[in-house]
Amino acid sequence: MSLQRKQIILNEIAFWKKNKLLPEHYCDFLTALYAQGELVEQEKPTKAVLSKEKKNLLLPVAIGILTGLLLVALIFMSTAVLIPIIASGIAVFAFLYIAIKLAKTKSIMTPLLFVFSALLLLGLSFKVWEIYFDNYPLLLIGLIIGNCLLWLFSGLLLKLVYFSISGILGIVLIVFYVFKLYL
Repeated sequence: MSLQRKQIILNEIAFWKKNKLLPEHYCDFLTALYAQGELVEQEKPTKAVLSKEKKNLLLPVAIGILTGLLLVALIFMSTAVLIPIIASGIAVFAFLYIAIKLAKTKSIMTPLLFVFSALLLLGLSFKVWEIYFDNYPLLLIGLIIGNCLLWLFSGLLLKLVYFSISGILGIVLIVFYVFKLYL
């Protein structure tokens, strides 16, 4: 086995030990096995690696904060209601466009963007119902079922289990609510 491969394996075992993915004595055994009695030197992450990790974390956090701010604006803004509606609509389309482009690279951002889009779309549905159709509670139920069906089909199409489960659970809860309400 080459020295570089051995070092990669030893670093991976050290990662498992540090993050308690395996019991410590298993990691010690595997380290001794792969090191073959040699002194094990752990590779320390460089500043460039740490900087890249921070950059990778910054974008999901920023998009999550943006989504949260848009949801808060949808819920609490009562004067200029069209601003958060339009901003949220633009964000939904932008998130979906970016997610579809990133789907080819298998980025961690892809499922996050789908989830943020789904949350914003649900918030938009509630806000539009509240402003224009407040006197029609059955329309709200229809909007919620529509969102759940969208989640279910998206989950099946994109093979995202959490979307499928959310869609099924949402539909089941709405059906139980309607039966309880009208029976």
